[in-house]
Amino acid sequence: MDENIQYINFSVGEQFFALRIDEVQEIIRMVPVTTVPFGSPEIRGFTSLYGKVVSVVSLRVLLGMPDQEDTAATRIIVVPYKDGFVPLIVDTVDSVVTYERFEKPAEEHKSFMSGVFNEIGYGEDHTAGILNLEALLGSLTHS
Repeated sequence: MDENIQYINFSVGEQFFALRIDEVQEIIRMVPVTTVPFGSPEIRGFTSLYGKVVSVVSLRVLLGMPDQEDTAATRIIVVPYKDGFVPLIVDTVDSVVTYERFEKPAEEHKSFMSGVFNEIGYGEDHTAGILNLEALLGSLTHS
């Protein structure tokens, strides 16, 4: 891995995650979301972004955590995916960071995350799972 690549560092629950900065289109404050009854639990609802109506995904639920009320710190990380984009709700967005070293996930991480991150990034003051968007969003589109 190139250690000069920058990452957006964010949290969901007590876990820190990161995405390469080139995988993030935009970070926005929480927007009103229209809920849909009987929808998939990870789909919080729908909203209009960039002139299109899109599904808003709770990263908490997608990762198997219980959903929670939004706070002033709740953000949406908009990521490009296939021919469009997917808004992902996260608890907080922390910072832009570079990591000093990377390691493959330990077995306990692999079973917990079932392949949604490729590696663990180690920084000066924290550790974060580097998300694999293809695995994460691929599981969403096939469910």
